[in-house]
Amino acid sequence: MSYYVKTNLEAVFQRGQILAPLLETSRLRDEAFGKFWLQFSSLREDSIQSAQPAADQPTPPTQGEIQGSSDLIPPILAQASGLVLDVGPGTGTQMPLLRSPAIKAIYGAEPCHGLHEELRARANANGLGEKYHILPCSVAGSQLNPVLQKNGLDRTDRGVFDTIVCVRVLCSVPDMQQTVNELYALLRPGGRLLIVEHVVNPWRTAKGSVVARALQTLYGALGWSFYVGDCCLNRDTEKALRTAGEWESVDIDRWFGRTVMPYISGVLVKKA
Repeated sequence: MSYYVKTNLEAVFQRGQILAPLLETSRLRDEAFGKFWLQFSSLREDSIQSAQPAADQPTPPTQGEIQGSSDLIPPILAQASGLVLDVGPGTGTQMPLLRSPAIKAIYGAEPCHGLHEELRARANANGLGEKYHILPCSVAGSQLNPVLQKNGLDRTDRGVFDTIVCVRVLCSVPDMQQTVNELYALLRPGGRLLIVEHVVNPWRTAKGSVVARALQTLYGALGWSFYVGDCCLNRDTEKALRTAGEWESVDIDRWFGRTVMPYISGVLVKKA
């Protein structure tokens, strides 16, 4: 919320856009979120840059080794290969984990144009300048399909990508089930969907928390989604993933079940 307030004040007093808070709410909200995400992702840079290179195939982490959600990302992204779709990469925090020679090309679908400059800079800094292609759109079919065609990637019944990466992004897509269904269709047979996502607290199970679930509801009522880039705290992402289509295998782990931001991480392999 502080980023949103500061952005509105800057618009009025520094840029002289007196009516912007009333007439350009959407633009200012996007600008504020861009600033928030730059700071949010940079706070997690150390854990990602200190991780093993993607080609080293690190062993899965244990509960005792996991200190935060960023620790879940390296062993998952290490499994990326072939043609990769990076869904909502933001500022490209996970870029150091996508340098494996097994990856042929990466297409990052990022609708927030305010993040593109930082995303491109990180791609260049990690030697991925020619391999990483920024798509200025969301992964909704109506936006993504035309952009893919412009980049010479025609969608077919056999899919397009060998790997699709979803890291902290499915919480904010407008229609999660439809989005996941479309991602499934974009995967080639045998392709992998790599996920690290925060989800609704499993409060009905022994691993969940009634208090944490209540706090998720409270934060939502106080405007969490508006101030944090349409992020939703109450999505059953695992259920949406499992019902998206036929999977050869589903390997999903749950983490931080007693908190307001429990996570799932894992790999889903599309049936060949």
